[in-house]
Amino acid sequence: MSPMEVAPRSVSERYAVWLIAASSLLISVNGFLFRSIESANEWQVIFGRQAFFTPAILLVLLIRYRAQLPRLFLEAGWVGLAAGICLGLANPTVILAMTHTTVANAMFILGACPLITAVLARIFLGERLSGATLIAIVVAMIGIAIMLADGLGAGSSLGNGLALLCALFFSMFVIFLRLGKDRNMLPSSIIGGAIGALVGLAGAGFDYRLTVHDGLLCLMWGGGIVTVVHFLFIHGSRHVPGAEIMLITLIEFTLGPMWVWIGFGEKPSALALAGGILVLAAVAGRSLVLLRNSQA
Repeated sequence: MSPMEVAPRSVSERYAVWLIAASSLLISVNGFLFRSIESANEWQVIFGRQAFFTPAILLVLLIRYRAQLPRLFLEAGWVGLAAGICLGLANPTVILAMTHTTVANAMFILGACPLITAVLARIFLGERLSGATLIAIVVAMIGIAIMLADGLGAGSSLGNGLALLCALFFSMFVIFLRLGKDRNMLPSSIIGGAIGALVGLAGAGFDYRLTVHDGLLCLMWGGGIVTVVHFLFIHGSRHVPGAEIMLITLIEFTLGPMWVWIGFGEKPSALALAGGILVLAAVAGRSLVLLRNSQA
């Protein structure tokens, strides 16, 4: 290839940012869909969502890898299993969090995931924390503290705590993905989906009966939206710098509470809104600094 020739880019490379933006926009309806459930309890929703997601993502991977899929599970090894366990625990806790607190509180606290991941990466991977990251962590901690304090008065401290636990599980999932960056970690999605379904089934007392309305909603949610989101995000994230990904995924944490506010009138309190703005501002500020440094 001559110096003047440029290798053709794949669809994922050309539209990577749009793929991630689309995935963030789609997943921002999590809270809206959960509030749309008619009669199923939170455990039944967890089971229904994961029971549709797991075979759907398995089908996608079978189409993509066919006979190579069993080998991918073996190559993922303990890192893939650990990542799957973290994902399998994160998925139920986000539903439980939205059960016991407002969607706004849950989404704003989950918005701190990139900063929690940065701290864990320093502890487990030895990655250095920049000054911008340390400042962002302090600001985000203040924001989360405000929301947790607001939850004590509003009776939603359990939900806020579950949202923080969910953020920790998701961050650990990312850490294990980084540890397994030398192998294909897609099988961890199937493991996580299966674990999440089992957790929901056990929590529901093995009562998996859903109304037609709730069943169709879980089918659309887990088998459709979450599967598409997973596919888009994985393909897009291969070609987008981490700082840009953090900025784009703020779409989810910003729009998520808005859909529920518009659809169900679930308005966040002034304290929760203030705390959430601090968290989102901290993540956005850190991402912009990292992005500027990467382009310097």
